[in-house]
Amino acid sequence: MDHFQPATTAEHLLWLLAEHGVEHLFLNPGTDSAPLQEAIATLAKAGAPAPKVIICSFEAVALAAAHGYWQVTRRPQAVFVHVDVGTQNLGAMVHNMLRDRAGVVVIAGKTPYAEEPGAPGGRSHTIHWQQDVPDQAGVVRGYAKWVTEITRPGMLARAIGRAVQVATGGVPGPSYLMVSRDVLMDPPAPELGRTTGYAVPRPPAADPETVRWIAERVAGAERPLLITAKVGRRAEGFHAVTRLADLARVRVVDLAESGCVSISTSHPMNLLTAAEAQQAVEESDLIIVVDADVPWIPRFTHPREDATVVHIDVDPLKTDMPMWTFPVDVAVTADGATALGQIADRLEEIGHTAPATRPAATATATSTSASTTASAATSGAAEGPMTGAEVVTALNEVLRADDLVVEESVTNARALHENLGRTEAATMYGTGSPGLGWGLGGAVGVSLASPGRRVVTVVGDGSFMFGVPTAALCLAAEAGAPIMAVVLNNDGYRASRLPVFELFPEGLSANRGDAEGTRFSAPPDFAAVARACHAHGETVTDRADLLPALRRGLEAVEAGRSAVVDVHIIRD
Repeated sequence: MDHFQPATTAEHLLWLLAEHGVEHLFLNPGTDSAPLQEAIATLAKAGAPAPKVIICSFEAVALAAAHGYWQVTRRPQAVFVHVDVGTQNLGAMVHNMLRDRAGVVVIAGKTPYAEEPGAPGGRSHTIHWQQDVPDQAGVVRGYAKWVTEITRPGMLARAIGRAVQVATGGVPGPSYLMVSRDVLMDPPAPELGRTTGYAVPRPPAADPETVRWIAERVAGAERPLLITAKVGRRAEGFHAVTRLADLARVRVVDLAESGCVSISTSHPMNLLTAAEAQQAVEESDLIIVVDADVPWIPRFTHPREDATVVHIDVDPLKTDMPMWTFPVDVAVTADGATALGQIADRLEEIGHTAPATRPAATATATSTSASTTASAATSGAAEGPMTGAEVVTALNEVLRADDLVVEESVTNARALHENLGRTEAATMYGTGSPGLGWGLGGAVGVSLASPGRRVVTVVGDGSFMFGVPTAALCLAAEAGAPIMAVVLNNDGYRASRLPVFELFPEGLSANRGDAEGTRFSAPPDFAAVARACHAHGETVTDRADLLPALRRGLEAVEAGRSAVVDVHIIRD
C-alpha cells in the first residue's frame, strides 16, 4: 500500500476498488455514504489511488452508464446506492445487466447496527429504523450474480476481490455488496489482505473434436446459416463472423434487437431484412446459433425438419430462462468469438473453399427501404410526416464510420437495423434487453469509455422519458462525456399499442387506429428539457430541417456539450 495507510474501512474499500482496476465510482449519496465521501477527500489529499467519483442524481442512470462503460471496456465499474430504496431505484437496469451479461459492482449501504450513544456511525435518524428491512438483497437476488454483506473489516479485501472477479468472469453479471456506515467507520483490519490471485477465467474454447465436427458440417452444408445477437459485442467476434462468412459463404443473421453489429452492414453475406432472415431459417440445412437468446420466433418461423442446429454459448442451457426450449442438435459451452475463430481456423487448415453455388445474401450496403427514402430525407421535397427509416438514412449522411451509435429505438429498431450503415467493429451498442430507459445513461457510459469519439444514441420518445433525461444529461456534464440523443418521436407508446392490434385485429382499438394508454395528450418539450440541462436542444418537424439539426447537434458534442434532437415522425 506504499506510504498510504487507511484509517477507516471506507478508505480501505476505495483503495481496494482502484487496486482491482475499478476506474469510476458512480455515486448517489445518502446518509450511509458519509464515510465514503470523507474517505474520497482523504485519499485525494494523500495522493492515494482511488476510483474517480462521478455524482449521479438517479440510480438507474448510474447503472446504465456503468453498463455502457462495460460494453466498451469489459471492465466492471462500481455504483454506490442508498440502502434498500436506492437499490430499488436501480430498477429495470439490473434486468438489462443480467440479460446482456454485463459486469458491475453495486455497493449498497445498510442500516447501521450500533444504537448506543457515541458509537461511530451508529443509528442517528428515524430512517435508520425504517430502512431496516428483512431482505434488502432480495430486491436484486433474482438478477445479481453474487450477493454478500460486509459485516466486519477483516472480510473486506476478500469481498472486494471476489466481487470484481465474479462480475467479470464466466458469465459476467452484477455483484451486489452491502455495508453499513458503522462498519465503514471501523478501523481497517490489521492484515489488510491480498489484492492479487483473483484470476478471471479465460474465455472458454470448444474442444478440438467438436470444432472439427462443426467445420466438417459447414464445409458440407448446402445452405449454412449463422444467427447471432451479441457475438459482435467484442471486436474479436465481429472479425470471427466476417472470417467465417468470407471463408465458407455462410449467410449471417445479425438480429435486429441485438444492440450491436456482428458483421458489416455492407457485407454480401449479411441478411439485413426480416423477410430474408425468416426465409433463411426455413431453408437452411445447417444453422449455427451463437450468443443469441431468441434465434427465431417459433410462432412465425422454424427450421426445416432435417436441419442440423448447433448452439454455441457460454451457457447453452440458458438456465436463467426457465422455458428456453429451442431445438438444438449439438450444444457447445464456449465463448462465441473464440469458437467461431476456431472453426474458421479449421476450415483454413483443410483448405476449404466454399462452392460458388452457395447462395449469397440479397442485402447489400443498405436495404431497399434506405435507398428509396434517401432523397426524401435529404431534399425536403416529399410531403407528409417523416418515417423512422428516413431519419436513419439522414444519420448515414452525417455519421462517420468510427462514430459510436447507441440504440434503444424500440419499434423503430428494425428500421435502424435495416438502414443504418455500420461497417466497423465495436461501433454499435445497446442492451438487447427489454428494460427501457437505458439508452441515455448507457450512451454516457460509452462516451466516458471512449474519449474523443462522437456518441449518438437513437431512442424513442418513451425511452427518452424512461431514461430520466434530466439525470442523464446532468451525468454527461459531470462526467465530461457528451452525447447526442436523436429522439424518434411518434407521440406515444407504439410498442404497447401494436400488441392490442395484434391480439384484437377486429376490435374497437384496431378499427379506430389507437389504443387506450398509448398516446400522450400533453407531452414534454424535449428540446426545452435539454436546454434546461445546459445541453443543445432542437425540435424537427420538417424534412428540410433534419440534416442541419443533426449537424448542429454533432457540433455541440464536438465542443463538449450534449445535444437532443427531437424528430417528430409518423404516428401510426
